[in-house]
Amino acid sequence: MIGASARENIFVRKAFYNFFLPSLCSCLGLAIGGLADCVFVGNTVGAVGLTAISIGQPVYMLFNTISYSLSIGGSIHYANALSEGKEEEGNRIFGNVLRADLFTNILLCILGLIFLPQVLTFLGAGTPGTEVWENCEALVRAQLLLVPVMFCQGPFYYFINCDNNPKLAAIALVTSNTIDIVFNYVFVVLMDMGVAGSVYSTGLGAAVMLVISVTHFIRKKGCLRFTWPKFQPQTVALSFRTGFATSIQYIFQFVTILVCNRLLMTISGELGVAVFGIVFNVALVAASVYDAISMALQPMVSTFHGECNKSNVRCTLRQAFLVAAVMSIIVIALLVAIPQWVCFAFGLRTAEELAMGSVAIRIYALCVLPSGVNMVMTYYYQALGEEFTSYLLFTLRSFVFFLLFSLLLSRGGVMLFWWTYPCMEVATLLVLCIYNWRKGSWTYLNEDDSKIYSAFLDSREADLGAVEQDVSAYLERMDANPTQIYFATIAVEEVCGVIMSHAFSSNDGYIQLTIVPHEDGTVTLHVRDNAKEFNPFELNTDAISLEEGTGLDIIGVKMIKSKAKEFFYRRYAGFNTLVVRV
Repeated sequence: MIGASARENIFVRKAFYNFFLPSLCSCLGLAIGGLADCVFVGNTVGAVGLTAISIGQPVYMLFNTISYSLSIGGSIHYANALSEGKEEEGNRIFGNVLRADLFTNILLCILGLIFLPQVLTFLGAGTPGTEVWENCEALVRAQLLLVPVMFCQGPFYYFINCDNNPKLAAIALVTSNTIDIVFNYVFVVLMDMGVAGSVYSTGLGAAVMLVISVTHFIRKKGCLRFTWPKFQPQTVALSFRTGFATSIQYIFQFVTILVCNRLLMTISGELGVAVFGIVFNVALVAASVYDAISMALQPMVSTFHGECNKSNVRCTLRQAFLVAAVMSIIVIALLVAIPQWVCFAFGLRTAEELAMGSVAIRIYALCVLPSGVNMVMTYYYQALGEEFTSYLLFTLRSFVFFLLFSLLLSRGGVMLFWWTYPCMEVATLLVLCIYNWRKGSWTYLNEDDSKIYSAFLDSREADLGAVEQDVSAYLERMDANPTQIYFATIAVEEVCGVIMSHAFSSNDGYIQLTIVPHEDGTVTLHVRDNAKEFNPFELNTDAISLEEGTGLDIIGVKMIKSKAKEFFYRRYAGFNTLVVRV
């Protein structure tokens, strides 16, 4: 056996980057797609177009809240279900989330189109007939018409990502974003379709993303399937509640954008609103890095937490912070070095416009690092099931402190207003430090691991006999009955033995074993190994022959397969994971 540090390096780091790198490409692509809207519209339509995009942002925020609350929360519960071997339950969650998301979006889309003038007045589009009103009307109508397509991306992306196919999820989203950017140029610049063209390009990209995502179901490589289960409101409500801890930011952004647009229109006119739109989009790019981290963090923490593997949970969190720190330094350096280029790209040209935009971007850069800490911890608490703490952080960041500082600082003029972002992030981080100091923990993990058995086996030196004795002694301490002790120890010896003899192409193989007791008297064995795809329960038991002496090492696996209450295998995050309940 080898130490904990080796275990963490072998399983956590590789799995983290298997999720993070594809997620980073897709999240950055999504953010860049949003930037493209502002860049092409700003350079073609001008400041009026940027103002219309900023005023229309709350519509996106509303539908993002619904779609991503269901998608993120549902995918977390899906990952938990699979970590416990409950494939059918996971597909029930997916079916309920997808239907709820689609039907809710269609209903709101219809209502929005019926009451479009009232919606525009509420958003602050100004007086009907003006240039700003007309641009806002074209933008919001296009958004509402394409809502069912654009906001079905969430369930497909997050569930496929958690179904051990982050590469396909990333390819689908990156392709969608690429099409969005290309056709943004075609529709807005070449065909002169104005602000509505930027929405049509996004809808086209979303449609392509959905087509690519369907290939995951056709190929049947993961556990995810299209089903039509009985509608379960409690499943939808639980998914929404879990995901709302993250997606609540969109509701808050809905309110804060409305407030800030009105404040800036008063103190600095259309230029202030246009610059705010630029800063907002720059903030989305920075946030996309932390969203990518969350897409690696959340399924891993959910899985390890389901296995009661606290060491891997802590190591995953450390890995997330390391990546967040490196990425934050890169973003800060870029924003401080080339703010004028950023402003110029968005269509700002005059000295006054470039001066205001550059100051705003450089001030925003000060909040990037504390923002990373706040967001990583929020995603971590959400994956851990600590929903109250996630709600607290998002509410403080995206609503309470944002509104408080924007209202206070706007009294000092537009230049002082830009300090809203750094002030809200630092204030949130201070509250988090005080809150966790009072609770006495940052990780919220129960430090009592005495009821959980964990071992790490190196194929070059592992002594299965010693592990079997340790497991037997452990189960005796847990007051397991003799039959259960017998089958559990046999399961450990036979399953691990078969993996070592059949799965590893060389001697450089590792197995993580975790045993979790349950209140009903059963125990669950979680076995993870770094071999190529290998399911012990799919070995050909017909090859067993006592007379010829062949396949004898599979006899134990055949017995376990017949006696286990549950067994479940899947390829996940580059590793084989096996769940056996006895």
